Parts: sequence; structure tokens; C-alpha cells
Amino acid sequence: MNPGVFGFGNPISNSLPFNLTSTTQTSVIKVLVVGGGGTGTYASTNSSGGGGAGAFVEDTEFAVILNKAYSVTIGAGGAGGTTASNYGNSSLFGSLSAIGGGLANNTAARAGSGAGSNITSLRGLAFISSQGNSGGFGFGSSSLNCGGGGGGAGSAGATAVSTVGGNGGAGRASSIPVTSTTFCGGGGGGVASGATAGTGGSGGGGNGGAPTSQAGGVNTGGGGGGPGVNGAAPSNGGSGIVVIRFPSYLKTTIGAGLTYTSERTGTDTVLTFTAGTDTITFS
Repeated sequence: MNPGVFGFGNPISNSLPFNLTSTTQTSVIKVLVVGGGGTGTYASTNSSGGGGAGAFVEDTEFAVILNKAYSVTIGAGGAGGTTASNYGNSSLFGSLSAIGGGLANNTAARAGSGAGSNITSLRGLAFISSQGNSGGFGFGSSSLNCGGGGGGAGSAGATAVSTVGGNGGAGRASSIPVTSTTFCGGGGGGVASGATAGTGGSGGGGNGGAPTSQAGGVNTGGGGGGPGVNGAAPSNGGSGIVVIRFPSYLKTTIGAGLTYTSERTGTDTVLTFTAGTDTITFS
């Protein structure tokens, strides 16, 4: 009799299909994070450029550690009004951050996508070029002023011409939602009376005004349209969003501070977070 066959001699093999000493398990999910859109600025003697779209951040191979809590935050759009003109707010999922869109006219500071301007020598820039684009230049004269379009995730905002405000840059589509959806369009540029306002970019960009503008779309990250001359107030930028897709065998624990919907598609679950801040844990 061969004692090794029955385990009395040398073991047959020490090889096992898994590591008994490992306690860390991971799974790969898909994540879309969109920052809040920026606004135009208060228009009194000059029209406003369009607000920049929020940053568009997509990761189709995001590794999550099971039983670890991940922070989720939905960034609000920039607040418009006669006393408030603002950048959009950042959205967050774990280590992925999508900063807010730019504020029109008064700065060349970098944002998710840059805002349009009301002058020919200044426009906002995207902080990370793969997540957004620049705003458009304005057109100005002593009798007529037109704002440039805000940048979108898919293209830059258009530069204004003598009688037409710049259109907002196009947004960018994501297939992480159940239905492919376009986000992060730039706001259209505002104009003086008698001129044609710029239109908002696809993906929630608000139309420019002559003088009243349109807000960016809710949960699109779209930039608010720029208002026109005559004391018009800027409209709000669109709020951001976080969408995650993962295999349905994974379980989740979601904090009460988040507003979300859940859908099944094939073998996947898709969670769409539309407001709030809290955590999610996978198991």
C-alpha cells in the first residue's frame, strides 16, 4: 500500500484554488461622475458668456473593496441671481472627483469646463482637458455686446460674433446609465437687444438670454445660459449626478443622506444618485 495516497506520507499537493490568508476581496464596477454646472454673471452694461459645464469623469474598471464604505456626493449647480453668480460644485465617488463648471466673464481660472466671456481677450479653461473644454470668447463694441458659449464635455464653447452669441459646447454621452445619455453641455452666450442669443449645448446646457437666460438641466451638469444686457440675472447651473453599474449579485448598503433610484438591466444593477452626500458599501 502506498501511504502517500491516504495522506500518511508526503502530501499530494499544497496547491489550493484560493488564498486562505487573504481577507481582501474586490469587484470591478463602472462609474460616471458629473460635476455641477457653472452660471453666467449678472448683466447690466454688458452681456454674459454662458456658464461652463461640470467635469465629466468616467471609469469603466473601478475596483471596489468589498465591505469598505465609499463616499458619494452630488454637486449642486452654481446659484444664479442678482447677488449670486457661481462656479458649479464638485461631485464625488470614492477617489473619483468631478469639479464644477466655470463662472462666466470675470476669470480665466480652470474649471470642469471653462465658461464663456463677454470680451475678446478672455475665456475660461478646462482644469483637465479629458474632462471638459474651454469656453468661447465674447464680441464687444460700443453699441453691441455678445457673450461666448460655455465649454461642454464634448467640445469647446463657440466664440460670439457681431450679432450672435456663442453656442454652448456639446456634451458627452455615457452608456453607464440604462439608456445612453448625454451630459455636460455648455451654456449659451447672452446678447444685447436685437441680437441672437447662443443656444445651450446638448447635455443640459441652458440657452443664452436677450435678456433672460435658461438654467442648466437638473442632474446633467449643464452650464446655465448667460443673460443679456438690461439687468438680467443669471440662471442656475445644472446639478451633477453619479451613476454606477455593477453585477447584480453584489449587495449594497446605502446611507440615508443620498437620493437615488435603482434599475436592473440584464445581469447588472444601475444606481443613479441625484442628490445628497453619504456612503455606499458593497458586499
